[in-house]
Amino acid sequence: MEKILQQEATLIEKEDLSTIFFSKIDVLEDPVKRRLRQIYLEKAERLGNAYHGKVKMTFVTEDKKLMKVHTTIWSADQQYITLKGGIHIPTLAIVEVEFS
Repeated sequence: MEKILQQEATLIEKEDLSTIFFSKIDVLEDPVKRRLRQIYLEKAERLGNAYHGKVKMTFVTEDKKLMKVHTTIWSADQQYITLKGGIHIPTLAIVEVEFS
């Protein structure tokens, strides 16, 4: 998994997420990084709901490609996050959340 995380992430549009198949295994092995991911996702959810603020979110696809999207997160829990338009992404596929 480390090799995947070292590649350059491809930026995609939020509208293209419906065609993506996401990783089914957790892309983060370190339990501390997993906990930080959850904290950042919850912060991004508050930012999205209160201020319609966007974040850059990096994730891994089923075919092990690193991708990034600039979007608003409407809800986040241990299993999925939800974006505007009802798009769901498995939390375990998310590598990083960046606040601008």
